[in-house]
Amino acid sequence: MTIKEILKSFVGSLLEDDKFDELKDTLEGVLESVYDMASIAVLVLAIVTAVALIAIGLVVYYKKRDKFDSFKKYAIGLSTGLALTATVVMTALKAGLVKYEDGGMSDMLFWPIMALLMVVIVGAIAMIICNLFSKKAVKVAGICTAAGALGAFIATMVVMAKYYGGIKADYPQANLVGMIVSAVVFMLVTVGIFFLGKKADLSDTRALVYGAVAIALSFALSYAKFFEMPQGGSVTFASLLPLMIYCCMFGTRRGVIVCLIYGVLQAVQDPWILHPMQFLLDYPLAFGMIGISGIFIERNVFKFKGGAVVGFLLGGIIAVCLRYTCHVLSGVFAFADWADLDTYGTAAAYSLAYNSFAFIDMVVALAAGVMLFGSKAFIDQMNRSSDRATVMTNGEQTVLNDGDDDFEAQVFTGENEQPETSPEEPHGDTDEN
Repeated sequence: MTIKEILKSFVGSLLEDDKFDELKDTLEGVLESVYDMASIAVLVLAIVTAVALIAIGLVVYYKKRDKFDSFKKYAIGLSTGLALTATVVMTALKAGLVKYEDGGMSDMLFWPIMALLMVVIVGAIAMIICNLFSKKAVKVAGICTAAGALGAFIATMVVMAKYYGGIKADYPQANLVGMIVSAVVFMLVTVGIFFLGKKADLSDTRALVYGAVAIALSFALSYAKFFEMPQGGSVTFASLLPLMIYCCMFGTRRGVIVCLIYGVLQAVQDPWILHPMQFLLDYPLAFGMIGISGIFIERNVFKFKGGAVVGFLLGGIIAVCLRYTCHVLSGVFAFADWADLDTYGTAAAYSLAYNSFAFIDMVVALAAGVMLFGSKAFIDQMNRSSDRATVMTNGEQTVLNDGDDDFEAQVFTGENEQPETSPEEPHGDTDEN
């Protein structure tokens, strides 16, 4: 039901059609203003929360070291709670805009995408609950979730194909063959990145929980925008950082899956969709590329002091460059009709320039990440939190236990290194026989 239909249901024929149109435009403007103000509020809240938690954390770490573990639990709980709240509120507001705003995403597209996300979310919750009973139950829930997600994804693509069946009529410069080839190539790249990572238990409970937290934090931060581009895209408050950290902690295979889900979620937040292939390029595939950001840490490539920082930087740069390539190809083959040919000459040049916002977004995320990975306390905490990771600290290799149950593996690196007890030295008081 449109705003005009809602108004008519309340006031009947008391107003003329042009008055209905004026009221409709006014209400649409109110919805847009509320959404914009909420985005600004999320940005301010994210900055204030981050600064406050960092400041308090430093005080606790240096003044009350024994209380630091408790502080971390409260900080993670607070951040996650705020992120989930922001995600729910902003998604609800976006649903309102989609339903009532002219030019917004159609219900025919919005709800299939939301259904896909709900299948994934409910499936992840079911897997966590099944973990309380048996590993077999977790695998069954995982298979059911994967099957449901695949079915929902196929249904979404079919709906998009039907909705955008006549793309040439509305977008004469669009190149469908180019979109299809680009999407297929990056599907293969995504598969390659997945298998480049080490084998991992995809149904591990801790990985699932941390993955959900990473998606919630990144999605909430993606609303904290410094500026937004006219045809989609924005520079945010380090929104990619939680995903990058997750990839470093839990590996490339898990990271790719989490980033693909996040990419679909981005289609709900910033819906610029012209065709199913363009949807794949700009959303799940583009953000799925972020999954490679932890590959150098996972593979323990840089075995020297500061290796964690170098691995994080190089992985992040490669990930964002691949994401940038997806957006550029989408711009060339799908958004050519929007290209400013008077200034840039070709659609390719325009797309290269337009999508450069991805690098500004990358700089913000990497700068914040370098500060974190440069902290030994952060590296130690990341080691303890992950179940399978290899991280470099002060030039020494730290290899965590690969087991599913022993998450609290001991880490002996740098200044925390403890000397081994020699065979000649007995334990306990040496004065006693």
